[in-house]
Amino acid sequence: MTPRIGTTAPGDESFRRGRLAKATEFLEAAEALRALGGDAGVFTAGSQFANAFVTQCVLSGIAAADAICVARTGEYSRSGAHDEAVPVLRAAAGQSVAKHLEVLLAVKTKAEYNARSVSDSDIVRAGEAAEALEVAARSV
Repeated sequence: MTPRIGTTAPGDESFRRGRLAKATEFLEAAEALRALGGDAGVFTAGSQFANAFVTQCVLSGIAAADAICVARTGEYSRSGAHDEAVPVLRAAAGQSVAKHLEVLLAVKTKAEYNARSVSDSDIVRAGEAAEALEVAARSV
């Protein structure tokens, strides 16, 4: 699927570094929330900060995706609709990387807006996806 015309914007090395720094900052914040909210070292859906943890993972993944896209193509998705960033990332880095952003976007609404809380599975998947995107952003 090709992104709609006008959904990308150019990004330079300074932009890439800034988005990578934010990806790392958000991921570190997620890990701090995990440490604060866990009970005897166990972090679950019932833990304090479970939704905040997933939200920080989502923010980290979006920032990392921008950094990856700029590093590979010189452009990033500027759309406010984050799902439009998936095909941009897929074109820049392939499906194996884009799937991590898809995982994060799939839990974004649940973590941020729904009355229902995230599940244990959502927590694990969000943490793994955010970490994978941050690592990928550092390696390009």
